[in-house]
Amino acid sequence: MPFNKYSKINGNYFPPGDKSISHRILILAGQAIGKSEILNLLEGEDVINTLKAMSLLGVKFKKKGEKYFVFGLPPGSLFEPKNTIDVGNSGTGIRLLLGLISSNNIKVSLIGDKSLNKRPMKRVTEHLSKIGATFKMRKDTYPPISIKGVGNAVPLRFDISIPSAQIKSAIMLSALNTNGTVKIKEFKSTRDHTENMLKSMGYNIKVKENSTHRFIEMKNNKELKKIKYTVPGDPSSAAFLITAACLKPGSKLIVKNILYNRTRIGFLKTLKKMGGNIKVTKKRKVKNELIANIRVEQKDFLKSINLSSNEIPLQIDEIPILSIAASYAEGLTIFKGLKELTVKESNRLLLIHKNLKKIGVKSEIKKYDLYIYGDQNLKKGAAIINHENDHRILMAFYIANLICKKNNIIKDKSCVKTSYPKFFQDISRLSN
Repeated sequence: MPFNKYSKINGNYFPPGDKSISHRILILAGQAIGKSEILNLLEGEDVINTLKAMSLLGVKFKKKGEKYFVFGLPPGSLFEPKNTIDVGNSGTGIRLLLGLISSNNIKVSLIGDKSLNKRPMKRVTEHLSKIGATFKMRKDTYPPISIKGVGNAVPLRFDISIPSAQIKSAIMLSALNTNGTVKIKEFKSTRDHTENMLKSMGYNIKVKENSTHRFIEMKNNKELKKIKYTVPGDPSSAAFLITAACLKPGSKLIVKNILYNRTRIGFLKTLKKMGGNIKVTKKRKVKNELIANIRVEQKDFLKSINLSSNEIPLQIDEIPILSIAASYAEGLTIFKGLKELTVKESNRLLLIHKNLKKIGVKSEIKKYDLYIYGDQNLKKGAAIINHENDHRILMAFYIANLICKKNNIIKDKSCVKTSYPKFFQDISRLSN
């Protein structure tokens, strides 16, 4: 059935494996002694590129049925690859690998696609340089990157001012082969999947948190243990279907086995404040991660909302789809402090604004704040969407077909393969 203004979202939905966790479990299982097993790994291009990168660094992988087996190498024993490592579009992949490689005495060259080569890496390398690793980058900031790791990394204390789980995780991965205690201080909480995974694998890690800071201590006097790990459903991917269900009264969607980590559900809280009829059931903890089922049974239209800059970091990836929700919500919605959106796969802040205007929604950018003037009228649509091969922009404005008189035109849909290869199949199955 066509996906358009008449569609509603109904049915049972199993989101694809979480992308952030998929990257991390491949890397950490690759540093564990013995054979680890992974189920429900996201088989998007970004994650598969991380798997290929770890293979070039000497880790062996085998797939049997739906299960991946990982034969790990202990920290410090990565191979120097003969070929350049191509991470494609993955900002997470390249930044985590920089951290891992930085404390190994090897030389590695890393490249990415056209989009990735515009993304800043100095925010990571400036920390890793302090342990003794050296980097060569285009304009001292952008990929391609040549890295010379160091075998006797200096244990330091790191203060992270930019709220980024990628920066934090890169430092944590460098700590795996650093003698002594590595201390990390975050000024804003970010995704804690690396910490949770390390705990589940028996590593010596301590985490404390107060109202203003998060403190991590790591000491490599305990080996990483092999693990059997089932990757939970990705909330950032599920956000598109969940938001679509909230847009249309009469929609009934049941989401199964979704990651319910507190650092990943900011968008659910936002949708609830906007009037989304969302209920969470069957919460349970598996391998230090909270997992749940979610029921959306939408009865009314959404309302506008204001998000402060403090609320943004825990839902930064969901702002594109939340902007579609704001367009169909009565009143002015304001998202404050979106600077981080300008250095994603594209300048997402600018693309959201431009594409909203194209489909017939009034929006404004004031410094790094986004103002969206929403109402419950169908938008004109029929716009040629400029997504610059950014998967989240593409998927958000495809969902916008629900609120447009005429469907929007998306000329190249291939970039969804980076994070959500079955996106269009799931939309087709759940819309009616």
